[in-house]
Formats: sequence, structure tokens, C-alpha cells
Amino acid sequence: MVDAAFEQLGFYPGSSRPIIRHPNRHVEDRPRRHQYAIDDSWDEKPRKYVTNGVETEFFTVGQLARALGREAVTIRKWEREGTIPVAIFQVPGKEGDARGRRRLYTRAQVEGIVRIAHEEGVLHERRRSFATTEFKARVLELFKKTT
Repeated sequence: MVDAAFEQLGFYPGSSRPIIRHPNRHVEDRPRRHQYAIDDSWDEKPRKYVTNGVETEFFTVGQLARALGREAVTIRKWEREGTIPVAIFQVPGKEGDARGRRRLYTRAQVEGIVRIAHEEGVLHERRRSFATTEFKARVLELFKKTT
């Protein structure tokens, strides 16, 4: 932190470099980085596909992330690390979209992951580490039951 006297001078002591204050660098004005809010509207626009002759609602990584109060990149990371199983259902991306296939989760999978996360305490402000919970095993069991 710069002393107020030096700030009035406009230079650091022993330097000709001016003190520059950027308005976007005041930490107290910035929102906290990891304030997650669970979005209850995650299921407003399900994708519907027919699987085994039954119309089923599917939800994207982004919708699962909103249900958990996280970012989609976090869900993809959890999948890569094996915290949650790889999405069983996938559809191709839009024509010309180089990003590949889209992961889809059923309503039962999303609601189950959210329920398990709450029960295991991994979503709370003082969240528990995945290593100290049964989250991975329970979600894996959930995916086995819902396929």
C-alpha cells in the first residue's frame, strides 16, 4: 500500500515513475470472486429427445452448473478429474462449431447430483473436500441407476 504522503507527491520515493491508480484495481470495490448462487431457473429450457421410445428431458453442462451454483468450466473439470462420471448422453454441436459434442444430463441426474452435493456438504460456504465425502461414489451409483 502506498503511503498517503507519497501519493500526494505522485511519485514513489527515489523514483521518477509516477504513482498510477487504476479504478478497477481497488480490491474492496470488487465483488468476491467465488460467490456462487444456485439458480433455481436451471430447468426452464430442457432439451427433449426420444430415448428408448420415451421423450426425455435433458440438460446441458451450463444448466447443471447453474443448479449447483458453479461455472460450467468447473463441471467439465470435475468430469475430467473423475469427480463426476462422463456424461452418458451426448449430441453433436452445431454445424461448423469446432467445439465438438454437447454433454447432456437427465433431470434425474441433475437433481440427484444437487441432492448428493447438499447431503455431502460440498456446496456449503464451508464446503467439504471431495476426498472426505462419499460424493464421487454416490454420483457414480446415481449414473448407473439412471441409464
